[in-house]
Amino acid sequence: MNTKHIQDLFFLIMIIGISMVGKAQTGSIKGKITANGEPLPKASLYLPELSKSERTNVNGEYTITGLKEGIYKIRISYNGHIAIDETFEIKSGEVKVMDFEMTEDVLQLEGAVISGTRKQIEKYNTPVIVNTISNRTFETTQSLTISEGLNFSPGLRMENNCQNCGFNQLRMNGLEGPYSQILVNSRPIFSALAGVYGLEMLPANMVDKIEVVRGGGSVLYGGNAIGGSVNIITKDPIVNSFEVGINQSFIDFDTPDRTITLNGSIVSDDFKKGITIFGYNRSRDPWDANGDGFSEMTKQENNTFGFDAFWNTSERSKLKLGLYSISEFRRGGNKFDLEPHQSDITEQLDHKILSTNISYEQFSKNKKHKLSVYGSAQFVNRDSYYGAGGSVLTENDTIISLDDIIAINAYGKSKDISTVGGLQYNYEINKMFNLTTGAEYQYNDVMDEMPGYERTVDQEVKTIGSYAQLEFRPIEKLTFLLGGRYDHIDILGNYQLGSEDFNDDKSFDVFVPRLSAMYEINKDLKFRASYAQGYRAPQAFDEDLHIESVGGDVRFISLSPDLEMERSNSITASLNYSKTLKKTQMNFVLEGFYNQLNNPFILSGQTALPTGTSVIVKRNGDGASVQGINLEANFAIGSKFIFQSGATIQSATYSKTEEIWAPEDSSDPTPATTTDRLLRTPDAYGYFTISYKPTRSLSLSYSGVYTGTMEVPHVIDIDSERTIIEEAPSFFEHNIKVAYNFKIEKTYKIELFAGIQNIFNSYQTDFDIGAERDAGYVYGPSRPRTLFMGLKMGLN
Repeated sequence: MNTKHIQDLFFLIMIIGISMVGKAQTGSIKGKITANGEPLPKASLYLPELSKSERTNVNGEYTITGLKEGIYKIRISYNGHIAIDETFEIKSGEVKVMDFEMTEDVLQLEGAVISGTRKQIEKYNTPVIVNTISNRTFETTQSLTISEGLNFSPGLRMENNCQNCGFNQLRMNGLEGPYSQILVNSRPIFSALAGVYGLEMLPANMVDKIEVVRGGGSVLYGGNAIGGSVNIITKDPIVNSFEVGINQSFIDFDTPDRTITLNGSIVSDDFKKGITIFGYNRSRDPWDANGDGFSEMTKQENNTFGFDAFWNTSERSKLKLGLYSISEFRRGGNKFDLEPHQSDITEQLDHKILSTNISYEQFSKNKKHKLSVYGSAQFVNRDSYYGAGGSVLTENDTIISLDDIIAINAYGKSKDISTVGGLQYNYEINKMFNLTTGAEYQYNDVMDEMPGYERTVDQEVKTIGSYAQLEFRPIEKLTFLLGGRYDHIDILGNYQLGSEDFNDDKSFDVFVPRLSAMYEINKDLKFRASYAQGYRAPQAFDEDLHIESVGGDVRFISLSPDLEMERSNSITASLNYSKTLKKTQMNFVLEGFYNQLNNPFILSGQTALPTGTSVIVKRNGDGASVQGINLEANFAIGSKFIFQSGATIQSATYSKTEEIWAPEDSSDPTPATTTDRLLRTPDAYGYFTISYKPTRSLSLSYSGVYTGTMEVPHVIDIDSERTIIEEAPSFFEHNIKVAYNFKIEKTYKIELFAGIQNIFNSYQTDFDIGAERDAGYVYGPSRPRTLFMGLKMGLN
């Protein structure tokens, strides 16, 4: 062996030795993460000292290597579970085994939310209170649609507004539907046309959770969120799974209402790609409450299908795509076996809705910068019929009456396109400052035609918006949010009413600010306060055009010539106490709110035309205010016993008495109808849910919804449209459910369930009757006593 070979061998030995020494100087940890003895795939492990993260595999196992000798902190988190923070020491060459057993976050005290600050943040750290409605709530209350589940959140109340068509709307902190913003995956894509019936169309099985922000604290999504915002977040694929279920209900123990649901997801082994699908089919017969032959609950057929998919294109980027399609038919009135124009009165809607969204997120290497680009679109086609007074024409009929002609021509067609696109930038400057800014463009084009009533609404709304928010933490316990949104709005309106065609174009520039603060009194007790402004731009087509029908008359909203934009000032303040002791959780909230409305929109002066159209003027009022308190109390012992409740006590008044109806003829001695209260707004309402699992297989649920007394409008004369105000009684719904799980194999189960909704039949008893009824005189719970039963089969 020559000298060169000896040198090469020497250097080789040195390299091997150095590498072995280097290897000996590092250690590693490995283990398994479980919950209730079951592995948790895709659980997150994070070491802050190294800014290093890792996820568990499909078996819940993980390995982290290359750890130098020293002491480290590690945080383990998993969606729907309480995070674990541990400190460990690693020695040179050591392979430490660390297994973790996680506890379910039943009350969702620690889950991440996005709606309060427009960026993902732990719920307990957000300066704006965000309430969540989870899948567990939908299951406990047997809520099949989003509208049914929204009653179980503080400050929220769903109400039915029409016997004939089943239109319902969400009220937040006492304010009616148009004051609340409905978001789908954080995008304001839910158009006014779709929003009329949409919350009852959207099935609960498409939802991962719903985030609720009360008050004007959600202005970053749009100034029209005066009452608040509801963010419907659809399901992301997490593990491979499949589930199918059927629910068979009998309204008043007689009328059938059947629902079939389907959910499934597939995720790649490396968790970089995944897709989840959902399907929903509903078939409900019409139901008549008082035997007059006219329905109080509509006939309904719904077919919904959709998917959500993701692709982690790199360690720091993510692409998401979602789509859902809704095909829904509903009909109310009478003579369901005949064509609509042959009935005494019919309101019939046939919706075809297609909605899609795409987003791309990119993080910087140090995770301090994040850029999001997104786009969403929704297309709505609706065939409608709103008519009354037609006759059944036979072969021997030789004369067609004017009523027949109007009835035959009462078919309508609507088309709606709603899009939003934008970009958002987040910059975590340091521990003290965090910046969020962005811009977006919203476009809505709606064409609503009813030739038989000589009524056409052709309206475009274009909004260019920009927003910015600075999160500032001067000290560890104090956080400020300072932000605002600037919108430029163009409304282009072309309207036809009878022989009259007219344009009504409007343009607005508006800035709405927001200021929020959170102070951590101690680890468990937090004080939050918020101030925000909001606005509503005047439009002829919005949720007001939901077609409340009196004797078949439809409505046209006419804008007063001097109509101004409606503005609001919103103030909230709250105390929030939350505590976790092993598997026991508790959460209590006391919140005060005040909403001042300037130039509020008021509908008045209803006039009936010969075509069967009722013209209602939208004008500004002098002002209104809604103030009150929200109370929330939640308690859970693991998932064995869970109690959740909420209540709202409030008052909603105009600053001066407003006229609701007055006779057209000044010589008519009939007194005008006036009020100083916002109608259909109870002074008290609330809910509770209780679930108890005596065994792992058996679960018992009990829930209730309370609605206090309120004043409601009632049209008592079809010719003059005279409207009076009635006082509705209070209602208290009680619901029970029993479910039992059969675990066939480790990954396969069958669940059987049954129960009764509205056990004591707390339901309205004074509906108007006949074809000339006031279909808008409806209040209280949406259904009478209802028996349900069903099963679900699942595979994970």
